[in-house]
Formats: sequence, structure tokens, C-alpha cells
Amino acid sequence: MTYELYALRYGVGPRTAPENYAPTPGFRYPETDQSLHCFCWLAVSAERAVLIDVGADEATARGLDYERNPADSVRRLGIDPAAITDVVLTHLHWDHAGNLGAFPGATFHVARAELAYATGPSMQHRFLRRPYDPANVCEVVALLHQGRVRLREGEYEVAPGITAHPAAGHTPGCQAVRVPTARGHVVLASDARHYLDNRVGGESAAGAPFAVVVRSDEYCDTSQRLDELADGPEHVVPGHDPAVSHRYPPADPADPLIRRLDVDPAPHRAR
Repeated sequence: MTYELYALRYGVGPRTAPENYAPTPGFRYPETDQSLHCFCWLAVSAERAVLIDVGADEATARGLDYERNPADSVRRLGIDPAAITDVVLTHLHWDHAGNLGAFPGATFHVARAELAYATGPSMQHRFLRRPYDPANVCEVVALLHQGRVRLREGEYEVAPGITAHPAAGHTPGCQAVRVPTARGHVVLASDARHYLDNRVGGESAAGAPFAVVVRSDEYCDTSQRLDELADGPEHVVPGHDPAVSHRYPPADPADPLIRRLDVDPAPHRAR
């Protein structure tokens, strides 16, 4: 089974290269656009649609240039948001888990380690809790009490052929999602790799980690694992890179906010 796969952009935030890379000897900042493009992802087959992350709603967008609620992009692809039965939350940061109410029929798949971290003693530290929105975390807990959250450990299958994989480092319970498409297995890295140049791990990856990382060693291990899961370097889709908006074709030429990831991207621009 293969899926159509879409990136749904909902906002753009101003960023500069020094904000996106941890200090790393020998690393040169990219000269490409370093703004923060915010996405959710949708995998669609004839039988089902699986959403990966829910983004933020406009009220919690923290200074983004908010372009469109992700649920409206789902509708533009001919799918009722209420009909989506499975949503993978790659982690619980405000820009990935802030729009839960837009998908009232969904079961949310969350790593056990992520919920434990977001509700545990680490949140007493302002530095560590700043990427989380307490209202979002409380909503996840409320959904758990309603039987609509599945707490996950290790690798698991979300739907036939779609698998989620531990991707710790950025957060303790970050997940990546692997989707079979017509061009091969595509790995949605989410924040395990914000930008193409956040590729680290092993001797051949010359990038630098993202600036917000809870465990650098796990982040590097995860980066290497992402490459192993994908069918090639072009099959790992970074979570926030503007290159996704430039290199992948729109599903509709009149709508630049929905990009197809199940077709080959245009060549990567040089630094």
C-alpha cells in the first residue's frame, strides 16, 4: 500500500541562522532562507487519512504569520477533519499540538515519555517548559481521560504501512513517521530535524543540531536513524525548512500552502 503525502503549511515565523543551529566548530551557517515554516502532514489512501501533528490555532501561534488553520487545508483536500480517526503527535510543543479540538473524531498517538516529560518535574524550569503551552498539555491529559489518547513506546504501526519511530533528542518523546509513497518510504522528521542542515550523526553528516535540544547525544543518534529509515537523503523531510515550500510541487497550483511529498523534489539549492 502507498499513500499520497502532503505538507500543510499553516504559518511562517521570522528566524535567523544563529537561532537555528547549536554552536558547532567548523559549521558554516547556510545562506538559504532560515525562516521557520510550520507544517502538519497528511497521508491519504483510498481507505483512510492519517494526520501527523495538528499545528497551532491562530490564538496560540506565538508571533507567527498565521496563514491558514490546518483543518481548513485538510478540507481543501476533500477530507472532513471530523472523519480523521488517527493523529500522531510527534511531540507536544505549542506549534505541533495546539489545535486538537479541530479533529473531534481522532485518537491521538503520543509517546509515553513525551507526556511524562511535559507533565513532570522538568516543567518547574522556565527554560525547559518554554516550548510547551500548558493549555495544550492539559487538553492532552483531558483527552487521555476520555479514552482518546494512546500512549506509545518504541516503534508501532499507526495504519497499514505507516509506522512511528522514537526520535528523541529535541524532546524526550519526539517521534518521526515513516510513510510508504509512490516514490518510496518518506520519513517525516518533524523536529528531529528542523532544517536540512540540522543533519548530524555519523561521520558523513556535516550539519549542526538545532538550537533547542534536550539531549544532544540522543539527537545525533536519532539523526543517523532517520537516514537509515528513509529510502535516501531526499526521502527525509525536515520539519520546518523553507526548502519544503520551495522544492516540492503544490497539490494545486493556486494554493502554495499544500505541497506534495509523494513526488520527487526539485534539486536542492546550494548554500
